[in-house]
Amino acid sequence: SAAPGAAGGAQPERRPAVGDHVRLRRPKPGVLKEGDVGVVLADFDCDCVPLKVGVGEAYDYYDYGDVVVCDPIVELPPDADRATGEGTKRFLKKKLEHLANIKQLGSSGLFVAPVGFGCHRLEDVKDQRAALQLAVTIGCNFVDLAPNYTDGAAERVAGEVLQELIGSGAIRRDELVVSTKVGNVLGRQLAHVDGVPGMAKISDSLMHCISPEWIEQELTRSLERLQLRCVDCLLLHCPECEAKADDVDMATVYSRLGEAFRHLEKEVAKGRISMYGISGAFMPLRPTDPEHLDLAEVLALLPENHHFKVLQFPLNFAEPEVLWVGHTKRRPDGTALDKELAMSAPTLFELAKEHRLATLVNRPLDGIYKESHGVLRFSSLDCDVRSFSELQLDNCDVLEEKLTSICKLSGPPHNAGEGASGQLAAKTVKALSSLRDVDCVLLGMRRPEYVVGTLPLAFRSPPVDEQAASSAVRALNNTIAMWFATAIHEADHGTAKDWRLPVLEKQVTPEAVGG
Repeated sequence: SAAPGAAGGAQPERRPAVGDHVRLRRPKPGVLKEGDVGVVLADFDCDCVPLKVGVGEAYDYYDYGDVVVCDPIVELPPDADRATGEGTKRFLKKKLEHLANIKQLGSSGLFVAPVGFGCHRLEDVKDQRAALQLAVTIGCNFVDLAPNYTDGAAERVAGEVLQELIGSGAIRRDELVVSTKVGNVLGRQLAHVDGVPGMAKISDSLMHCISPEWIEQELTRSLERLQLRCVDCLLLHCPECEAKADDVDMATVYSRLGEAFRHLEKEVAKGRISMYGISGAFMPLRPTDPEHLDLAEVLALLPENHHFKVLQFPLNFAEPEVLWVGHTKRRPDGTALDKELAMSAPTLFELAKEHRLATLVNRPLDGIYKESHGVLRFSSLDCDVRSFSELQLDNCDVLEEKLTSICKLSGPPHNAGEGASGQLAAKTVKALSSLRDVDCVLLGMRRPEYVVGTLPLAFRSPPVDEQAASSAVRALNNTIAMWFATAIHEADHGTAKDWRLPVLEKQVTPEAVGG
């Protein structure tokens, strides 16, 4: 098999000339299709489609801006049953216009786009299938899943869509990083819990388990739904939540993690996973959800020559503390047990980088601020999620104006609109994905319009300046803190809906970007 740009790196941006190999800059009708590489046969140097581009025996005419110079087609090795460094880099060099947007996934040797497709609410619906297909086609090569997402439908739908893309030649398996999880047990999964040791009961409808027996059977079901022989990354899903069970404390959680790690090494040896990690909380979510993991204790449990390579945790404007506070054990209110240690301790990101762990961040658009009743929805869309958000649209406009100004998003090279242009979600993702230590921002994009509304800014302009992105996160977090501090003096200590700025009631729609 063959692919464009698989060797030699991307060509520098320049005007195509006769003899150059070119690919489409973005989809356009004509003989040159997405993924094809043509040759410039002639340049008529005129105002209307001056380039004659040949593909095989056929040819068509294109403007200079329609195509970009690339490497010629080269022969590729046989496809693999998992992502590879060569494959993931090859794919991103074809898809992303700026190589600075390509992120290295910790010490895994793999490369990912700055934004991954989160499947938390992915259902078996035509639009949602199309959204995943479109995201991958544009350049998204990380897919984040879990068995409990839409009660197993997310894994099944993702498996079918990805197999269709692989079968059509739009992508190869070695170019795509697929991650799923194990731990949360609910819905249809409850039918399999009888006789499984280490099953922690959180409530009548929710259990949690990371025992070797459960990992083995849950992974088997995930591989079947995904139609894969190997999952690139298996994450233990919120293991700290087991401490919510009456008969489980954090000492037991850590003991079970050690046992799980030893089993996961066996799954690596079997070839059913390439690596593993944890998706969870590394500081208290809020006083009523204080359970969190200490990374130093986690790392101390790992066997020699381990394949623990990935961390996933929340990051958004309401929960940015992992960027700047020392990572250490904390009380339910977030204060450090050892304040002196906290002053000198590295942040979670710094500790992750020290150990060469990949950092995936989730909930970029859904913030939880202390004990507020709803989430803080960082999106300009007026939709059903708005009724659960502590932010109204005018609040979002204030945030977007600050973000646009600090990150200089209105002018070249981003051209994302002046001030509050209704693009808070896209600008938020751009800023977070530009942070140096963030490897991939996981975003739910259940409809094609959400993909189109977010990924072009993330993929087609270079990263925002690191210092500007960091300053923006601090500034917007300070604004949110000020709003809540003001609300404390006005009504219900900031937990009531009526603290929000008054706006006219608007018609709502049944969907939300990033859900």
